[in-house]
Amino acid sequence: MSVLTIPSTTTLESAPRMIPEQQITLFKFYMDQSMQDGVTYGKELYRLAKQFVVSDRLEAYRYGCELLGQGVPTLISVSKQRYIVWTGLRRPLAVPQ
Repeated sequence: MSVLTIPSTTTLESAPRMIPEQQITLFKFYMDQSMQDGVTYGKELYRLAKQFVVSDRLEAYRYGCELLGQGVPTLISVSKQRYIVWTGLRRPLAVPQ
């Protein structure tokens, strides 16, 4: 089991929120001429940005931190099989792939 270390420059405000997948509500929506996956969490809407296998946990976290650093609202859902990085729909920005 690997240990996730948070850089000393990371604050709670700049760290992506990580939540269990069962706490989000999935939905589909049409955007950019295709069907997209989205979630609601609290009163916010998010779209799927990128999925990671469970062994790439640190990479998923780094990607989420990178997006937050660019001002993109970010959420990471966690399950036994995967990590999914979601980005806010209310202020859509170009998300790096």
